[in-house]
Amino acid sequence: MSKPIIAIVGRPNVGKSTLFNRIIRKNRAVIHNSPGVTRDRIYADTEFDGKSFTVVDTGGLDLYPKDNLITNVKSQVDKAVKEADAVIMVVDVADGITSWDMGIADSLRKASKPVYVAANKADNPARIQNAPEFHVLALGDPFPVSAMHGSGVNELLEEILWNYPKDSEENKPETGIKIAVVGRPNVGKSSLVNVILGEERVIVDSRPGTTRDSVNIAFSKNGVNFEIVDTAGMKKKMFDDIEMSSVSKAIHSIQQSDITWMVLDGTQQPSQQDKEISSYVASKGKACIFVINKWDLVEKDHNTFDEICEYIRRDMALLDYVPIISVSALEKTRTSKVLELTQLIFSEYSMRITTHTLNKAFTSIISEYQHPSVGGKRPSPKYITQVATNPPTFVIFTTYSNLVKDSYKRFLTNRLRDTFGFKGAPIVLKFVSSKKTIGLPS
Repeated sequence: MSKPIIAIVGRPNVGKSTLFNRIIRKNRAVIHNSPGVTRDRIYADTEFDGKSFTVVDTGGLDLYPKDNLITNVKSQVDKAVKEADAVIMVVDVADGITSWDMGIADSLRKASKPVYVAANKADNPARIQNAPEFHVLALGDPFPVSAMHGSGVNELLEEILWNYPKDSEENKPETGIKIAVVGRPNVGKSSLVNVILGEERVIVDSRPGTTRDSVNIAFSKNGVNFEIVDTAGMKKKMFDDIEMSSVSKAIHSIQQSDITWMVLDGTQQPSQQDKEISSYVASKGKACIFVINKWDLVEKDHNTFDEICEYIRRDMALLDYVPIISVSALEKTRTSKVLELTQLIFSEYSMRITTHTLNKAFTSIISEYQHPSVGGKRPSPKYITQVATNPPTFVIFTTYSNLVKDSYKRFLTNRLRDTFGFKGAPIVLKFVSSKKTIGLPS
């Protein structure tokens, strides 16, 4: 039996995202007292009382939107309700019933799905006593809850999930390759994600800053599992706390990813903000792909791609090992190649070299070029072993480990890459004194 899907809906600013975070026990959705913060569907797998399920946060529902962006939000809510097994309609006991609530309730009754009314912000006895007035919505008994403090949430989940069996050990989900899609605002991250998924999964709008949450989406292609995260555009200056929270979640997505797609605008040279984002990706030891989007808008000849690659290699030298691909999300040009390249890079990122094979190659490498003498002392590498993957990490035993120059580290890194590949993956070298011993893998 597949996991049930529970969608959370309601008008803006009734506490949907707070309830979402409470149910999944993580701070995943951006929360703010301004309406309209959540726009895309945000999914999370969680469990309660030994039962796994998927919960979906949605944007504030406006049944009669006048703005194209809000129309897109309504479309996202409609899709969430359509695929859900049950719906939680969140209302605000402090505000009481509004015409907006009545309209949403009418819409949900037509969907023919089980609907549970969460009378939120019932965090004192007086407000709890106001919950029964929501019977007028004709959606059953309202559940007084406080998403902020957690009261009443367990009772709500017990009611929704009572008919579903507890998990068996065989039903544990397989993890997929985790991809963080990052970049400046308005470079086409969400458009690229939608093309990869083959549906309008995240909202696209010409105005920068449309994406605010980091939207996790699990999917499979050709039998391979992926989890892609569309993130908010990372601005150099944060103008309010919503933007600060959005960028914080984008940074967290990079930290949790296996591979980062750094999306660039092909019509512009790399900016200072691009450089800073690339530096952050490099510092976290993540595999990466540079995706030059909007290639359909670039005035080009047979030299253009190489010239842009030169700019990228020069301005973002910390990621000089990263492959570069040009795409057009609008025209769906080469977008499928990005996923193929991701699989290749993940295999390199996860590759482990046996100690025997590694040292056979290492002996040849260090014979090519000796470390120069430093103050009459010459570091002399003796032995290498791989101690980790994701990223590939190596310990090198050498004399005078504290004197190894960065230039020699780059030489060793480049020659290891030439020998074994590690396409798109960082290589981490750690130097220790050859007089020390550590437990080595066989």
